Amino acid sequence: MARRSAIVIAAAFLTVLIVPAIPAAAGGGCHTGATQGTGDTVELVDACPTPTILTIDPGGTVSFVNHDPFAHNVIGSAWGHPEDLNQGDGFTATFDEPGVYPWACWYHPGMTGAIVVGDGTGVGNGAAVAISSFSQPEPSPVVELRTVTRQASAAPAVAGWVIGPLLGIGIGLGIAALIRRRPHPAA
Repeated sequence: MARRSAIVIAAAFLTVLIVPAIPAAAGGGCHTGATQGTGDTVELVDACPTPTILTIDPGGTVSFVNHDPFAHNVIGSAWGHPEDLNQGDGFTATFDEPGVYPWACWYHPGMTGAIVVGDGTGVGNGAAVAISSFSQPEPSPVVELRTVTRQASAAPAVAGWVIGPLLGIGIGLGIAALIRRRPHPAA
């Protein structure tokens, strides 16, 4: 009886540790609300673009700079920098036509942003964007940020904390049942 209880407790404990970590392992992106800014630089820090949404005037040039110790890339529709941007690397993109130019990092699926040119109306033709790379980060100006708040749901965390122990108890009981059914050698 004591052995079965120990198995159930151990399985429940391990499941409680593992199940809530599954959503966190999905990777990439900001775990805070979107940020809006003006200026001419998007900094890639902690797998999060800062700002997430940058507004510029038509003809403006935006510098993307990676400050993370791991690679990123910036992929838009017919524009971007698909090659690795290692720490300290960056590139500039000049946006002549008004519109919204969304982008994402292929390596980190939740890492997305947008460049809003002018009032944001227009096609956002990526073919008209001029790109140039640089290896050393250009001096970044102060970027004015405005946080856009969104209400996060606690449902995934609650589900993990409820399902985890139940799953652990179920696994522990299953192991205990297998042990109980196994024939024991005669003493």
